[in-house]
Amino acid sequence: MYKIAIIESEPIIREGLCILLSKEPGFTVVFQASAPAALFHQVWQTPPKLVLLDMMMPKRYGVEVIQEIKRRWQTTKILIFTLKDTEENIYAAFRAGADGYILKGTTLPQLVEAIKNIVAGQYYVCADILPKIIHSYVEAEKEPIDNRLSCNLTYREAQLLKLIAAGYKNKEIANSLCISIKTVETHRATLMKKFNAHNVATLLSVAGQAGSGFSPQT
Repeated sequence: MYKIAIIESEPIIREGLCILLSKEPGFTVVFQASAPAALFHQVWQTPPKLVLLDMMMPKRYGVEVIQEIKRRWQTTKILIFTLKDTEENIYAAFRAGADGYILKGTTLPQLVEAIKNIVAGQYYVCADILPKIIHSYVEAEKEPIDNRLSCNLTYREAQLLKLIAAGYKNKEIANSLCISIKTVETHRATLMKKFNAHNVATLLSVAGQAGSGFSPQT
């Protein structure tokens, strides 16, 4: 049984969703309201499986609502149902804990598919916003690796990474930086953890991608 709560600011849309979803086999609308505050006044013996949440509200408030739902009912899924299709809003919703994101121009079969997929433990986005997500991912991948790495490294770690890329051994690095071999080993271990490198070869691969043009942050 799919127990669904609907938070939608427009009464005609909210009532239409209740009628349509209630006709779907196994779907039950257990709660509906125009604002999230009403949802938080409920004391659920068994929380809804999914909250269909209208995001036509101030962005920060919307993010806080998603976070609060997840804090109160960890197993409850959240499907954003909105007109907002900017990359900023999409990523803000998923970072806050949303499980799916669809636009209000979607069809009923698509909405039903989204709900079923999300309750089954999958993430879901409608086809209309998929290009935006792909575009954002591709642009992030185009960012020079030295920019992406440097924001996570201390100045000393960046120095060490450049020396590893140049093929220096621990003792040579220690002499070059005037630090102990133990300190070099500690920094190397930290670098491996930061870049999820489980062996020296993988760490060297990361260092090689950074290249000699790597510019550390001070």
